[in-house]
Amino acid sequence: MELYDSYHQHLHKVGDPIAPPKTRWIWKVFWYLLAVTLGEVGLASFNYYGNMGWDAWLKPTFILLTLLKAYFIIFSYMHLKDERKNFKLTLGFLIIILGYFIMLMMIEGYYQTQIRLMFPDFLKQTMGGHH
Repeated sequence: MELYDSYHQHLHKVGDPIAPPKTRWIWKVFWYLLAVTLGEVGLASFNYYGNMGWDAWLKPTFILLTLLKAYFIIFSYMHLKDERKNFKLTLGFLIIILGYFIMLMMIEGYYQTQIRLMFPDFLKQTMGGHH
């Protein structure tokens, strides 16, 4: 009697057919990411060497394209596409909140150099309450 070993279910046994590798989607995502990256580099080079002055719209475009590439990397190569919908939504929500807080900290850091501290009179009093 052969004992059933549940820990090693995935092992290949002699004579079992070998499934063909499913690498088509990996290459599809790779070529997509390569095309987007080459497009970004091309736009940046064209703007730099052509003195086009497109900086105002190129920065947000690069940010969006980078976020799109990060999405494809996470969901394709890190196998998050196979997870449950609730888990994906939870991760997406956390990433949005984290990005929002980073953006808020950057805005606050920018304005930190412009703030002039003006204390109201009641804060200028000494610790003993004397005027």
